[in-house]
Amino acid sequence: MAHGDSAASSSSASASLSTVSSPAPPAGVTVVIPVWNGGEVIAGCLDALYAHSGPRLAGVIAVDNGSPDDSAAQIARSYPQVQLLRSGFNLGFAGGVNLGIQAAGSEDVVLLNQDCLVEAGWLEALCAGLAGDAQAAIAGCTILNADGTVNHAGAQLEMPLAYSHHLTTVTEQPTRVEYVTGAVFAIRRRAWEALGPLDADYYPAYYEEADYCWRARRHGWSVLYVPQARVRHLQSSRAWRADPLLHWTQQHRSRYRFVAKHYADDDLAAFFAAEEAAIAAEPWFDQALGRALAARHTLRGLEGIRRRRQQELESDLPLAMQRRLEVGLAGLAQAALRRAQWYVRNDLTARELERRSAGWPQRLVQQIDKLLQGRIFAASSVHTDIQRAAQSYVLALLAEYEYA
Repeated sequence: MAHGDSAASSSSASASLSTVSSPAPPAGVTVVIPVWNGGEVIAGCLDALYAHSGPRLAGVIAVDNGSPDDSAAQIARSYPQVQLLRSGFNLGFAGGVNLGIQAAGSEDVVLLNQDCLVEAGWLEALCAGLAGDAQAAIAGCTILNADGTVNHAGAQLEMPLAYSHHLTTVTEQPTRVEYVTGAVFAIRRRAWEALGPLDADYYPAYYEEADYCWRARRHGWSVLYVPQARVRHLQSSRAWRADPLLHWTQQHRSRYRFVAKHYADDDLAAFFAAEEAAIAAEPWFDQALGRALAARHTLRGLEGIRRRRQQELESDLPLAMQRRLEVGLAGLAQAALRRAQWYVRNDLTARELERRSAGWPQRLVQQIDKLLQGRIFAASSVHTDIQRAAQSYVLALLAEYEYA
């Protein structure tokens, strides 16, 4: 397995066949809801939560991540029983829930997305699942799409590319799995105290829950899927439509961080070979340039990832592996930039590129000059107007999104 822990791997291999009984559940649970522009959905989430959680619900903490809409005002006005924590800026998913968990006083905590509608008995079932498996640090549930189809019954990562894959076969009993989604994510307090907070450098989101589950399994805990707990996920966020390049940059950035943090040396070799092949066949411009931006970001942050790996996984990053990461990520960035340039060159006319580039801020022009001086593209490749225009367009976007 990619995290290089044979004990965790063997535990994971047998986990899919393991079921557990359900002794008495713990006394109380605090639900933590990270809020970001949730004005259209937060009322429905809270109404369902209070209607269907029963006596196990000890309290609700909403962490508003500096939402520019009226999410926090709605909560303060209509739900005074909710403990509302306000952040002056967006801490991201992991940063927000860390703040909420630190403020919670109950034995266990459940993270709940703002656009989730819980069903009757959900919390009782989660509590029973955790109580029935003393080794379980984390528990998730059956998550339904808005149309009632199954979206999640546990999850796993497809290797070697580390793409997330939700399982959809609902089991009869609680079952150990590789990881569960953060949309509904129960954490045993004792495990939280042993493992520490979620890694807030998966910013603003994506892969933080997979990371936490892999950390837990590496340290001898298990992850549980509890089928009797059911929640409907409305999947209301449409921010990716407004800026698909930013969305895919963030997705790939978190995926690359996960790989650099958890993979063993042999797994890295397989990952880079597969990722280069995926880039060579990538049909979408936003995906190609998003990979380039993600690789460059991960390359800059390798020292921080190395420290996290030591602190959270008790695993050093040998010099040879660090070099493999540096060379591999640089290669991905180059390959992805070439693919993005190819896409633009073949999809847009020089006239269209000239129109799009008109009025670019001077700071972008200066960034392009610096990048060209750094020879991101070989000078010999600039031999036609369309290629030159394509390079300018790609590099302008690279400069604009570099630190987004």
